Amino acid sequence: MKVYKHGGPLLKEINDTRIYDDAISFWNLGQAGILIKGREEDGLICIDPYLLNSIEQVNPETEFKRAYHPVLSPVMLENADAILITHEHDDHLDFATLREVGQNSENPIFVVPAPLVSKVQSETGNKNIVAAKGNESFQIKGFQITPVPAAHTSYQVDLEGNHLFLGYCLEVNGVRLFHSGDTIVTQELIEKVKEFKPHVVFLPINGGDYFRSSREIVGNMNFREAVEFSIAAGADLIIPIHYDLFPNNRDNPAYFVDYLFTHYPNQKFHMMAPGERFMYHL
Repeated sequence: MKVYKHGGPLLKEINDTRIYDDAISFWNLGQAGILIKGREEDGLICIDPYLLNSIEQVNPETEFKRAYHPVLSPVMLENADAILITHEHDDHLDFATLREVGQNSENPIFVVPAPLVSKVQSETGNKNIVAAKGNESFQIKGFQITPVPAAHTSYQVDLEGNHLFLGYCLEVNGVRLFHSGDTIVTQELIEKVKEFKPHVVFLPINGGDYFRSSREIVGNMNFREAVEFSIAAGADLIIPIHYDLFPNNRDNPAYFVDYLFTHYPNQKFHMMAPGERFMYHL
């Protein structure tokens, strides 16, 4: 599988992109990885970057084989203001990626679910970590960030009641975005995101089934659920994620497109290629 843009040319595009009022730009890094840029004063935020071959290197026999090379090397994110992690699965929280992101810079803040703070500190050596807790908002430069509990495939908390799986509502430069992380659909999640009134939603469409579950591959919402969730939440634009990187854990994205065409032909969406930029303006 080819990528749209990668390496130096992609990094140059990220650095050279200028954002004006009521707009943002974001790039698809593959799987659930999204890079979001606002105006210069707003900063640069990355969610769930998996930018190495760590899974295959640790276990050469794994069925999780990358379908394409990373579009950026981790050190190319050294100017990011924050790295947001949704949960502790290797394709979302990759310690090797985070170690390399921070090796030449103390700039990126790591935002991780509260139960993971000590482990991330130990694995990366980074002390600049925000403990993300469900529904407790915080600010990083121009980004207002609210962690939202996710269910992958159920809500799970530690002994202190802090959620292990999160999505993130982000508002920057007047634009509201929701990145679900890995989750199924719940009424609680629908109501929370609907209240946020997102312009853009990033949602998994790989689904799940008995056979994947029997191999301990945890499921997500499927293409139909992602569409219906977006409609219920009132999203202006749907960006499907989490279907492109691993051939063993995907569903055909054409099903997503067909379902929209059949049931909601006026709903905006975009299928992003790895390394592609999208500019959104209100």
